[in-house]
Amino acid sequence: MGKNNIQDNLAFKPEDIETAKDDEASKDQNRERQEITLKFGKGCVGDEFTGKDGKSYREILIPNADPNDKTPWQTFVLRSNQVHENQFGKGMWCKLPADGMTTIQRSVKVGQDENGKNIWQKQWRKVSNTELKKMVESYKERTPMKDKLAHKKEESARINKPEPDVAKGKDKAMAI
Repeated sequence: MGKNNIQDNLAFKPEDIETAKDDEASKDQNRERQEITLKFGKGCVGDEFTGKDGKSYREILIPNADPNDKTPWQTFVLRSNQVHENQFGKGMWCKLPADGMTTIQRSVKVGQDENGKNIWQKQWRKVSNTELKKMVESYKERTPMKDKLAHKKEESARINKPEPDVAKGKDKAMAI
């Protein structure tokens, strides 16, 4: 009788604990499924290096969103086995947890020393992986270079219209 009274007074019954474990396991599976895929060019992947822990890492460069921005690009580091080449061999990709945070770094010019050499300092900040995806893939929002070239060709043709040179035609006829 005393044992039943104790079980009735417990906040969690053994059956509740088992169902809670099942709920946590299903939540863990959902968390694992929510991943973000970052896609970037091979030029944005640095050389492989070994960390203090003996594991190999790669530095990933984040291009500036504005093409006119000439400040150094931001970077972040991933384990080498997380960075993969795409099926066409021209790009790279990695997967990160959707709800995770990543530390990014940027070199900032602080000043110059007596010899006129620039002094650089590193700044670190944490960003969510969803924001990191937007930063890495910001190049997709730019105007394609082909469109810019077509526009520049039209503009230069309009400005620099070549005038037909009649004298050249006469010189060729005389040379024959």
